[in-house]
Formats: sequence, C-alpha cells, structure tokens
Amino acid sequence: MLTQCSASDTPPEQPLAKPHIQLMTSLPLIWGDDASMESILSGGSEPAVIYKYWQGQYDIEAVDSLETLAQDDPDIVLLAQPRAMAPADLAILDEWVRSGGDVIILTDPDLVWPSALPLGDRRRPLASGLLSPLLGHWGLELVADAEPDLDPVDVHFGNYSFATRGIGMLKPIPEKAIPNVRCKSSAADFVVQCSVGQGRASIIADADLLDAAYWPESTRRSPQNSGAVRFIDSLVQDHIDSGGFGK
Repeated sequence: MLTQCSASDTPPEQPLAKPHIQLMTSLPLIWGDDASMESILSGGSEPAVIYKYWQGQYDIEAVDSLETLAQDDPDIVLLAQPRAMAPADLAILDEWVRSGGDVIILTDPDLVWPSALPLGDRRRPLASGLLSPLLGHWGLELVADAEPDLDPVDVHFGNYSFATRGIGMLKPIPEKAIPNVRCKSSAADFVVQCSVGQGRASIIADADLLDAAYWPESTRRSPQNSGAVRFIDSLVQDHIDSGGFGK
C-alpha cells in the first residue's frame, strides 16, 4: 500500500549539533567581576559579552576540574587564564590530548584585566599564567615582555586584527626535544600550534583579548564582528576541521 505524504508531513530538519567545549578560566566571564551568590540567584549578574556569544555558538560548559575528562570527551578543552591546576588535572589533560584530544589555551604572562575586587581575593583573575608545568612538558616557555607597553597594542594574525595589552611570547626551551610533540610558532611567537601525540594544541600568549573593553564599541553589540572573537572562532573551526568534532 502506498501512503501519500504532504509537505506538512515532512519531518522538521534537526538543528545542527554544536561543538562541545569545556572551559576552565579565572576570568570573570561567566558571572561577571564581583558576582555574589545573591546576585547570581537574583539574576543580577551578567556574563561577559564573549561568554554570552559562546553560549549561542557552542555547547559550552564551565568546569573546575578535568577529573572526568576522558569520560566527558568534549570536542575541545578551552583554558582561558585558568587558576592553578592540580598536577592530576595537568596529567589528565596531557594524556587526553596525546590520545587525540584538542585544546585551545590562552595564557597571559601580564594580564591587565580590570577588577573591582581587592588584591588577594581569590575571585580576581590571575595576573600571570600558571601553566608552566604543562607548557614545559611540551617544550615551551611563556615569556613576558621585558618592557610591557601600558597602552593597547594592535595584533595581526592572518586575516584577524584586534587590540589587547600585556601580550607575551611562547619560546621553545633550548635543547629540549619532546617525543611526539611538534610545535610551529607564528605571529612573533604570539601563537604556537602543536601536534601532541595524536592530538592538537593551539596556545596564545594573551588573554586580555577576550575583554570587550578593547573591542570597537559597535562589536560589543555584535560580537561576531570583533576581530578577537573571529580569531578565537577560527581556532575552534580549525580544530573542528582537523577531526576534533564528533569524536
């Protein structure tokens, strides 16, 4: 028996799956700079502009630990100036990447992110990246500018341009060859892309570029037009295209 179907019987198209990203950060991206439990529960805390944009673009999940990374197996891990990571978390991440995982790291040696919180408050973003054990394990060292520029600087990477402050450099550790790790630097050692075992790591020596204060005012309302946002999106897309999506 043949059954006649009308156009209205056509099943709706399924929405495209979004890349699953696990985010670890000390930056006030998720709840704002001085969020309290009361302001969070009352809805008085605003996420950063870039985090709201990421929520629309990606299946993004903020995490405090990578203990279940192997089971969760996200498409990409994003470390954006994370707090000091436990040695176990660093070992888990290294093993996961070597087994085919993808990680994007923003680590800043001289973060200039403004904060109203007092010095010593653990909610303040880290002033300097603390990923030396992981970077050193991959044969890299994060170096601060000996004479940091107090004014914003323009950074150009491929087709992307954006302003930021306090950028560093990622230098290979002399005479330290790491088995199964190959790194290629670009943009005056500002960005390094590595193959680590079967996985990949993109490492940027800055995190202030995520601060919308450095973007043109019009792009704070339309983040997709920000050079900084498009730069990060391009890294995500590069990892997706390399096979990190839908593992």
